[in-house]
Amino acid sequence: MNFGQSGFAMQQGGALTGWPMLGPITAPHMAVDDFLPIALAEQMRQGIDDHFAEPHKHTPETHQSWNYWYVPDLYTYLRTQPEKIMARPLVERFHAALQKWARETLGMGRVTWPYLSLYIDGCQQNLHNDSTNGRFGYVYSLTWDDRKTIGGETIVLREGDLFRANLTSSAAGFGLYDLIQPRFNRLAMFDDRMPHGVQRVEGSMDPLEGRFVLHGHISEGGPLVDGPLPLDAVSQALTLALAEPASALSQGDPAYHGPLVLRIMVEPSGEVRSVRLLLDRVARVDGGPTAEGIEHILAAVGSIRFPAAPVESRIHAPLIVGSALPPRG
Repeated sequence: MNFGQSGFAMQQGGALTGWPMLGPITAPHMAVDDFLPIALAEQMRQGIDDHFAEPHKHTPETHQSWNYWYVPDLYTYLRTQPEKIMARPLVERFHAALQKWARETLGMGRVTWPYLSLYIDGCQQNLHNDSTNGRFGYVYSLTWDDRKTIGGETIVLREGDLFRANLTSSAAGFGLYDLIQPRFNRLAMFDDRMPHGVQRVEGSMDPLEGRFVLHGHISEGGPLVDGPLPLDAVSQALTLALAEPASALSQGDPAYHGPLVLRIMVEPSGEVRSVRLLLDRVARVDGGPTAEGIEHILAAVGSIRFPAAPVESRIHAPLIVGSALPPRG
């Protein structure tokens, strides 16, 4: 386990209210509608519409900003830095809202600066995964719901062994994968290890009718502490307590892999009052159940004695079983 120093869920207004704490997030993907205040989302989209307005007046200085990213048998679309198309303060507000949401919902503190991508007729992504790019991929849609194109849905394959799960029955379409529509002001999130792609866009060649999305990755950035406990002391206590169970899960037979995020409430005395699973995307390489291994983690954390402090503290602790992400430049 690396302690990060370095079904389908829907929710309205997630950026403002956070994810409801009814239980740990376990689904391989989720969608949050009405993610940003509508005025902000519309301002961002207006920047796109203004950029493509009056095409006969476009010049190299103002419009040679798109990278046509074509990788044979894999990617076909256009991408750019969003601040080249819309006002940077708008992108900063989106990024800050996503960082806040990721901290509260996923317990993860690193959110990459987004790309802005455009899909017009013929553009798509074939199936791939991003296991070394992040823990979760995010896709925020600025695509108009009423458009003269079809396609552009995010494809996420179903979890599990699709071959053995369908040995005695036929399966096609939604029996093998899920689709997330690129609705306006919708945030989609998926486990970066899941095979995913983008349905081919077909129809109008007008870029304003295409699929526009901001996208990037979310990953752990160490524990997140709300309260007076020093971050260094929290990190040290967690690392010490989890050394043995971490080794057992990561190197055992069968081995475990994936992110586990705990919400830990600590009394002023330093005793742990409660440990709650915020997110559980840990999997066993043999496909078996993971509950027993996770119970060892919860027990180890529950026995920690943190330093005393004037008031209680809340800790979001991202625990990564299996492997750290490679360093990124």
